[in-house]
Amino acid sequence: MTDLLRRRIRYGWAIAAPATLIVVGTALVIAWAVAGVSAPSRDASSVPSTAPFLSAHPSAPAGAVGVTPQSTGLNLAVSATPSVICSTAAPACPAGTDVARVTLSANAIGGGDLSWPAVQIAFVVETTPYDGVYDASPNGGEAGSDPCATPSYSGRILCEESNGVPFFAAHAQSVADAIQQANPHSQVSFALVDFFSTGVYPWDDGDGLPYHVDVRQFVPASEFGTDVTNSFQRQVLNGAYAYPDSDLSDSFLHSSSITALYGTITGSGLAWTNDTHHVIVWIGSTAPRDPSYPENYCVSPHELSTKFTGTACYGEMCEPSFGFPGGVSPRCEGWTHSTDGVAGDSIAALAHTARACVSSIGHVCTVDTIDLWNTPTDPGSPGWPTNRTNGGPNGAVVYQDSVNILKSGCDLAAATGGTWNGPSWYTCPDGTPGSLSYVAHGTPSDPTLSNPTLLAALTHVGFGPVVDQEAAGPSARPMFLFVPFGNIRVAADPQASAACTRAGIPLPTCQQNASILHLGDLVTLGWNFSSNASYDQMFVGDQWTASFDVVAVGPPFATVPVDACITSACAVAGSAAAFGSYTSAAFVPDANDTATTISFPVAAVLVELPPSPTSPTTLPPPPPALPGSSVAAPPVIPVLQSVASAAANTVGLANVSLQAAAGGFLAAGFTRVTVRNREVAMRIAARVGPVSRYERPTPDQPTGVGRFE
Repeated sequence: MTDLLRRRIRYGWAIAAPATLIVVGTALVIAWAVAGVSAPSRDASSVPSTAPFLSAHPSAPAGAVGVTPQSTGLNLAVSATPSVICSTAAPACPAGTDVARVTLSANAIGGGDLSWPAVQIAFVVETTPYDGVYDASPNGGEAGSDPCATPSYSGRILCEESNGVPFFAAHAQSVADAIQQANPHSQVSFALVDFFSTGVYPWDDGDGLPYHVDVRQFVPASEFGTDVTNSFQRQVLNGAYAYPDSDLSDSFLHSSSITALYGTITGSGLAWTNDTHHVIVWIGSTAPRDPSYPENYCVSPHELSTKFTGTACYGEMCEPSFGFPGGVSPRCEGWTHSTDGVAGDSIAALAHTARACVSSIGHVCTVDTIDLWNTPTDPGSPGWPTNRTNGGPNGAVVYQDSVNILKSGCDLAAATGGTWNGPSWYTCPDGTPGSLSYVAHGTPSDPTLSNPTLLAALTHVGFGPVVDQEAAGPSARPMFLFVPFGNIRVAADPQASAACTRAGIPLPTCQQNASILHLGDLVTLGWNFSSNASYDQMFVGDQWTASFDVVAVGPPFATVPVDACITSACAVAGSAAAFGSYTSAAFVPDANDTATTISFPVAAVLVELPPSPTSPTTLPPPPPALPGSSVAAPPVIPVLQSVASAAANTVGLANVSLQAAAGGFLAAGFTRVTVRNREVAMRIAARVGPVSRYERPTPDQPTGVGRFE
């Protein structure tokens, strides 16, 4: 099976529907509807059984961050915050909350497989006057203040006008052949876009095009030359090498490069295809309209350069919106960084996030930049008028204009993994030297069509990534799954969210909302890396995180695992699979194309013991009035007494009254008196009726004291 076919099969897998519960006999089966593939069979003996709840081992403290390390594929981690919560069954605990926020994360790692992808190259060719298309005909261009071309309409050529565009138009076939021969392992195809006009007064008269597609279909090298001649040369350059009415009333220090690259990257009018790597080769000599690259026209030979001063000398530094057939570009789109306050609104970011770029094999649109050697990029050119403050050849402002142009080319190439080349006098901030030599344009009717250093620069444009670095492809279930454990449950409103980044830039198709799945009586959560099946792969450097709320619905009141998991650390912490499933990542690694499921590590929280229940605090009714009195007994006065509970908590109890205590003390006193005084015989002075024989006087008792019978 070829690499291309392998990728097409794998990339076609996607989750098309939520999980469905199917009961077969007494077995519970989870089935996912999958587009183009059935779930791989799994031996029941390989599914861990549900384990009874175990208290967490001290080696898994509450709130600890767990990490499952891998050498290739995905590194997984999980954490829970806060580390101490109450149970929803008894929420009044010192922790003060019964909700913990769980965070899952996955980082794609590995070296990737060496591959030689097919490559599509879109040339984006600038057509400002100094690029080699100045209309020097007697009825053509306005010469402005260029010393070599004055007076206007004289038919003279501009100072240091490059022959870059005439060379490209004449030798497009040779350029395509050279690139293909330099990359024999890749099938290379080509398309073409041209641009230049900003259309903003006073530095552009608006008679040009900010974006124009010449060769829409990506054609093989053998066809590219013919297509360029039939479209670009015949229709744009009027069958020769000059752009009609191209003169010094047009923009040539700034251009519509942001609009042109926006349209090219997003594929407006171009037939980008998947399963190829996408490369853009920008050729020009201007700065983008971005605040980082200001251009002062008052030191230039522009027709209106002597009519303005101060800040009015600078070209517009905000790219206006442009209406493409598929939508409108943002206003003030940046070059390498956002300038409108919206993250991702830059050409460099777009090269990482546009669908045409994300779906390419390199998962980025590589932008190679080539700055032609001409007056705008050469501060020493005689084309800079001398009668300007800080102007003229090598003037301070002139030098800054040229450096801003060249630096912008360096910056974009570096931000997208591309290459830069330009005048040999300049070196990029990252140390990349230019290698282009100046080649004079020649006469208007017979321009010079040879440029060896430019051909060499084009031959060696970079393709960016040529290594397939996929770490995880889609399998037959959600790529990420959370399964709670024990009495931990997903909160009724989990407020689940997810984020995905590629090369540090948010992935626009990230599946941010979790899929709610059911496993027995458990609610579980599932995610894919991308909500679009075509982009549901993670490549080396990609990152995924998801967060959501969980609660504890009952005891034990101890440190407990949050997630069902099956690593050795999970077993120590007391976690295991639940209903045969566990918190995991399921994917197809690029290394062996075998579906793999790996467990997330364990996180734990302390479910805190609630306080002991307290006695009722309602007071008893007042006692009845004392016998023989109309005055009621005094009311009961509660007295707080410290009682030690089983949990060693001190609880105040209102369970003793002074009246009851006093009554108890009196009763105890009477009892003691009764016990201490024994029964004795007493004389009784009373006699009625006959005297008993026991009561008659005797010699010993003449008084006749009675006796008990």
